[in-house]
Amino acid sequence: MNCAQCGSCCCDPVIELTDNDIKRLVKHTGRSADKLIRLYAKSDFTVVNEMEDWINLSYGKRQLGLRKKKDGSCLFLSDDRKCTAYEARPMACRVFPIDVYLDEESNVTDLELSDVVRDKFINCRQYYGKPNSFTKFRLKADQSGKETAAFCRKIRQWNSKAEHGGKDDFLNFLGIKTAE
Repeated sequence: MNCAQCGSCCCDPVIELTDNDIKRLVKHTGRSADKLIRLYAKSDFTVVNEMEDWINLSYGKRQLGLRKKKDGSCLFLSDDRKCTAYEARPMACRVFPIDVYLDEESNVTDLELSDVVRDKFINCRQYYGKPNSFTKFRLKADQSGKETAAFCRKIRQWNSKAEHGGKDDFLNFLGIKTAE
């Protein structure tokens, strides 16, 4: 898959995060976690998955995602349409525009072109840019799968608690500081 690095895909989808994504971004940017994340409700998604990554909070189910600018673009998309956190970007960005499917043991079972590209970026120039080897992509997909599976285990542990707090309680549960 080749990417033209046009930044179009950084302007629409909710980028789901894991705790490892947040830790990388906090370390790389020096910003606190609560300046980087947003907890999205089901109403924020056009397609709602019923996977295990919905977090039970005292005010309802949410999904952990990257905060966006007011114009809807990624927090890290610069005016010249480059990623300012490229070295620490979330795993979802590293494997985009491919959706990675896993089995119960977190092994990659299938790769598919993302619905976001198919449905919203029909004119995406993904095939005309910088090439990525399948071997390198597969390594990223494997890492993404492992991090996602570990994060889902933490969510299941949180969700099994009798009482649920809010965002700060959940981030503290993950071992992530919420204030600068």
